[in-house]
Amino acid sequence: MNSDLMRWLLDVEAIPKGSENLRLVWEHPWPSWVWAILFVGAGMLAVWSYHRLVGRRIGRGILAAARFAIIFLALALISGPMLELPRETVEQDWVLMLADRSASMTIKDAAADSASGRLSRDEQLRSALESQSNVLDSMARQRHVMWIGFHLGAFNLQSRQSTVPGWANSSASPPQAAGAGLPDLTEATGRRTNIDGALEQAIQRAAARPVSGIVLFSDGRTDNPPSRALIRRLQADAIPVFVVPLGSDEPLGDLALGRVEAPRRAFVRDKVPVVVELDKFGSALRDQGGSVKLIDTATGEELDRLALEPRSADGSPGDEGASDLTTLTLTAEPALAGEATWQVVIDTPQVDLIPENNVKSFQIELVDRPLRVLFVEGYPRWEYRYVKNLLVREKYVESSVMLISADRDFAQEGNQPITRLPRSPEEFAAFDVIIMGDVPATFFAPEQLDMIRDHVANRGAGLLWIAGEHSTPSSFLGTALADLLPMRGSLNLPPIGEPVTMTPTPLAQRLGVLQLETAADSLSTQHSALSTSVPGGWPAELSDPATGWSLLYYAQRIEPGQLKPAAEVLAQTAQTVNGTALPLVLAMRYGAGQSIYVATDEVWRWRYGRGELYPDQFWVQMIRMLGRESLSNTGDPAVLDVSPRRVATNQPIRIELRLLDAQLLQESRASINVIMESDDGQKLAEIELHRVEGTEDRYAATYLPDSPGQFRLRVDEPTLASLAQMQTPVEVFAPDDELRRPQTDHDLLKSLASATNGKVLAPDQLKDLPKLLPNRAVRTLNPLTESIWDSPLAFILALLALTFEWAGRKVLRLV
Repeated sequence: MNSDLMRWLLDVEAIPKGSENLRLVWEHPWPSWVWAILFVGAGMLAVWSYHRLVGRRIGRGILAAARFAIIFLALALISGPMLELPRETVEQDWVLMLADRSASMTIKDAAADSASGRLSRDEQLRSALESQSNVLDSMARQRHVMWIGFHLGAFNLQSRQSTVPGWANSSASPPQAAGAGLPDLTEATGRRTNIDGALEQAIQRAAARPVSGIVLFSDGRTDNPPSRALIRRLQADAIPVFVVPLGSDEPLGDLALGRVEAPRRAFVRDKVPVVVELDKFGSALRDQGGSVKLIDTATGEELDRLALEPRSADGSPGDEGASDLTTLTLTAEPALAGEATWQVVIDTPQVDLIPENNVKSFQIELVDRPLRVLFVEGYPRWEYRYVKNLLVREKYVESSVMLISADRDFAQEGNQPITRLPRSPEEFAAFDVIIMGDVPATFFAPEQLDMIRDHVANRGAGLLWIAGEHSTPSSFLGTALADLLPMRGSLNLPPIGEPVTMTPTPLAQRLGVLQLETAADSLSTQHSALSTSVPGGWPAELSDPATGWSLLYYAQRIEPGQLKPAAEVLAQTAQTVNGTALPLVLAMRYGAGQSIYVATDEVWRWRYGRGELYPDQFWVQMIRMLGRESLSNTGDPAVLDVSPRRVATNQPIRIELRLLDAQLLQESRASINVIMESDDGQKLAEIELHRVEGTEDRYAATYLPDSPGQFRLRVDEPTLASLAQMQTPVEVFAPDDELRRPQTDHDLLKSLASATNGKVLAPDQLKDLPKLLPNRAVRTLNPLTESIWDSPLAFILALLALTFEWAGRKVLRLV
């Protein structure tokens, strides 16, 4: 209908100009038989109206026809004539594309070619979408494709075409460039995945729409799998779910470095202990094994290595149920002085699941100067002779030896001989370590004893006691140095009364002492962290009384109840005495320094079995550890411990502060405050630790952290300024944190597809998706109509018919 005159006559505005296939319809349609009756009735009425009138027959016939036309036109107008333009609306069916955006998508366990190694699950998803972009573009033109991201909840993802400049606000058709139908995927940062909630929210977004299917891209890891109610709803609505599993179908494990502890300063050529906490996730140790290495980043030199033996499936040497946390001690002997950066690295035969947590770096300052030792002994006993010769023989130790029982003309030994004891704090400051043999306290002036105590407390010097039958420790009761002895009460210690052997405690390994290599170990450069005979550990023959030469015939009896609260046991008797293992080597912090007490003077007997191999290491390791404390002057005066150090949110942790410094114990406190803060210093909580009942040195509290993250605890007590720098890390994780459970759950996805009559598609099978999706498009007839009973044409026709009949009646003189 192109004529403007005709459009005016019919008064049509809604119907577009040029429309074709117009047809006449009725607003009030009548059945055919009604029209037949009305037609006959209108004709009979018209004939009846004129058949008795006087006039010419033909004239009356014409007027009767005009009357019939008027009547029939009136009936037609009453029926409501309309012009109709046939029109059909097709509602495209919807395809809901759900893409997992949780943090587990960053795990690199997807297969790739050998050149590129593994892909992350997110990279696998992006690669699959890009490779099938033409198929997805075509599907986007034929169907309504909605991209939805999800982790804890669902959220819309923009398609790339909606981000084309100038198109979003335009009425033009979107561009059809390659990849225009792909989504702009957000970063995968969600800490958990809720597949059930994501599917529910996606269905709600498409409420009352024809949904042909849901496509789910995920690794399947979720703490909220699809519920039965959701499955029944999908089945009732006949919505199939097509799943695209991402990641490795085979479960992989992960090794991760936890806490790394190392001294801030150490001597060159010293044996520096680095304590490492190794976390095991999944089946990592069983499947992989590998090693933990200590590397100098400047030179690339490997300083030490510990082998991690793969765990067998039958549970030996370990299985899946083994502890997730293993503590290892690496030992380095640096050769170059200066500031150094060392790295602890996990090295596995295969690429680890999350390589980012396999490396940790730390700073250490290495000092190249001899360790300075003062050795004071009462008489030339066998232990004196051996330790004296050891100090002289050690290349990087400067020793001064004072034997008080010697004649006046006796030339004191050591490579830095002295003729008298130091008499001022400045003279004592020249020594890093003081070894106190079996010497009477009366040999020292009270001022000298005070100077030694202050040298340990303030300058961080080390004091090594070697017990004796005559004067040590009995003669020091009531003196200033009694504060540096790890036992209290009577110092007249009786001998144990029977030969014993020695065995170290786990604390010795953490401190890097009493770790003695055997002759066979010295030939090996690598040792195992999981074997029962650990090179660099404690030879079993030293704890075996059957050897004979390992027996200590004299050792002082120190009851555990005699120990001061700050004392810690480094070694004890391998055999119980009256049902109790007695301490043989004790350590105690005092101020900035440390004191070690060895309750025997018969270590020299080990020479009968292995020469100088074992006694050398026994004494040198403790002397060097005490020397490191004097270097750093940062000996821990307390231990701030958190148990467990990795905890789920809203689960209790026990925070305990143990004061090791005897000076700190001299002031009584009912409570001590600590704060929990993030790495950027934001305070999260202030916690009050109360003294544990029945103790003098322990303060504890229980706390329930409610936020996940990496945090640190530190003492916040004005009266304990020396503890201000002490920090203890704690990790709080969400119980549904997927990075703690890196394995995929493809079985869940397969069961979801099976229950909804969907299908499992590999990423490279997305090209088959358009064929698999059912056609749920809805076709709706929506014709465009325009009434013409009130149009000018209807008025003109009626007017012409009436005028024609009136004029005819005038001409025939029938009026």
